[in-house]
Amino acid sequence: MDKSEIIELSGNLKTASDLASLLDSIKQNEFGSIKYGISEKMLKHFSSDSIAPKRFRTFKIRKKSGGFREIKAPCRQLDIILSCINIMLKAIYTPSDTAMGFTSGRSVLSNAQVHVGHNYVFNMDLKDFFPSIPQARLWKRLQLPPFNFPKEIANILAGLCCSYDETVKSNVLPQGSPASPLLTNAICDKLDRRMKGVAKRFGLHYSRYADDMTFSSMHNVYQEGSKFRIEIERIISEQGFRMNDSKTRLQKTGTRQEVTGLTVNAFANVSRKYISDLRWILSVWEKEGYAKAYALFYPKYKYEKGYIKKGEPVMENVIGGKLNYLKMVRGANNLAYQKLAARFATLQELVFIDNETDDTKSYIYVQPYTLKNFEELFHTTISLEISRGKKVVGKCIIDSKEIVLHISKSTQKELCPELADKSAGDVIQSEELGKCFVTLCRNKGKNFWLITKFEPKRSRCMSIQNLKINPDELLSLWEKEGFESASEELVKFIQYGKQGESILDWNPLTTSSKTSNIDRGIIDSGKEHLLKYFLTNRYLTSIQKNRFLRLLSTIIPNESSNIEEIERLLSIWEKEGLDAAVKTWMRLTNGGKTKNQKLKKGLATKIGSSEKHLLDTMGISIEEFKEFAEIQKELEADSGNLIDLDFNWDDIPFNEITQK
Repeated sequence: MDKSEIIELSGNLKTASDLASLLDSIKQNEFGSIKYGISEKMLKHFSSDSIAPKRFRTFKIRKKSGGFREIKAPCRQLDIILSCINIMLKAIYTPSDTAMGFTSGRSVLSNAQVHVGHNYVFNMDLKDFFPSIPQARLWKRLQLPPFNFPKEIANILAGLCCSYDETVKSNVLPQGSPASPLLTNAICDKLDRRMKGVAKRFGLHYSRYADDMTFSSMHNVYQEGSKFRIEIERIISEQGFRMNDSKTRLQKTGTRQEVTGLTVNAFANVSRKYISDLRWILSVWEKEGYAKAYALFYPKYKYEKGYIKKGEPVMENVIGGKLNYLKMVRGANNLAYQKLAARFATLQELVFIDNETDDTKSYIYVQPYTLKNFEELFHTTISLEISRGKKVVGKCIIDSKEIVLHISKSTQKELCPELADKSAGDVIQSEELGKCFVTLCRNKGKNFWLITKFEPKRSRCMSIQNLKINPDELLSLWEKEGFESASEELVKFIQYGKQGESILDWNPLTTSSKTSNIDRGIIDSGKEHLLKYFLTNRYLTSIQKNRFLRLLSTIIPNESSNIEEIERLLSIWEKEGLDAAVKTWMRLTNGGKTKNQKLKKGLATKIGSSEKHLLDTMGISIEEFKEFAEIQKELEADSGNLIDLDFNWDDIPFNEITQK
């Protein structure tokens, strides 16, 4: 739905039923599925803590400055509703020109650029920003321009967007909701307007990024007790907020002036340390390899980001994110960015990229270490202990933080043959531990550690989702050479092509000699993955989709029904999502039988009909399931990170199936 359509429909909202209908239309358009529609009953259910007390999950994360920040994350269904509400409100409301946060087209860079080159930069912070906004205030704001919602609509929206806070003993705007950032900007409209008036009266520049407010000027009016300070403190108090005195600071010329993390002395820029850190980690990776680079990166990242980021970090993702941030601040044509990005692109050819683990893999090996090498590089010692789940797990301390390392089932037996006689908390001594390997593994973009007796080999695995190729070029190759040849060429290009090359023009004979030593990922089935690339690519244009569907019609059996089948595929794609469209196409091209349906006869004597149907629905064989079940059991150590597979393990009768 476009912006004008949402504005028109939202202007005609009268009842809860109207609101549910609009949000459901937004959901279908945004998520591409008619399943789990948004109803009036659902809105009323989730709009009250007394009716749905578990609609928000509360947890705390450490602040960089110390202490904890409370986050309230909505449950899955409420999260979808709030996301749709955010889309609706975003179409109606445009924040003031001084609000730089949570606004399309504005960022920390826009905020910093306002204050470049001034003698004085004055930073201040609003204390307990989100909990300072009560539900009653939000309810009233939603009835004012540009929203102009009726009381009934405003009441439901405010109820959905707010949650009970134990500290203030009332419903407030929670930090963690998809709709909260935009609503804070709407609440702060009057605050921004009055602050902008003060800035104009005193000859200052003003901007606000969430709860961070910044003034700057060539002259100093920021002394404590000055007319300016008295005025802004009065306005903040009248608007229902409080200043955080511990974060109030005045930065003068000649010192490092910083606004939302960027220096603003001469121009908006990242710090020198930011650049030097990137150069350092890339240099280590180039000269000493991935194993040494990760060992140095790991404790540094845990120290800087461990207070908010749980789990094991993915070094490639962190470096890529830092480079993208540098590109945003300095621009794509900046020489320093281009050099660093080129070095990173070269290094990435030496490792797979795994945002999504391939269909046939539960997890993959990233980097193996010998036990001695791991302990030396990470400056730690691994000990063995019995977990509450009666499993042997490894534990070590890295940079003052305890890390749990999972151990494969077979290795547990060798390390502790008398495991059945042990109790939770028992410390295990084993000479066999020194012969083990510690491997960094990855499942769906998330890292975890695994101890094994054997030496794992780094997985050669690449998900089609990460394929960087021009869809138009691939479609042109399909049109010119046919489906079979295009599939074969795609596999060769992944194996030997270089970044930036065109699949239409590249020459594998000249390229392969230069890249034959590169260990890249492979695609097991070029045909299926070629189709999946187009069916799961959400960034395709409508023209590209139409080209793909036209080409798809030429390879579907029963030519007389091509048009009907294509229309069916397109309808499934739009209504039920991309995965459903892929499965439908596979059934068509396999003569009505999927791979797992062909296995039904062989499985019938081993498992019951209900279990067989469940596995068939999930798209896995019994052999794959047994492997997954064993892996999951091995990794169910109480304090460890579980492998997150595509289905709900609680719904599966492990014992019945694996014993049969």
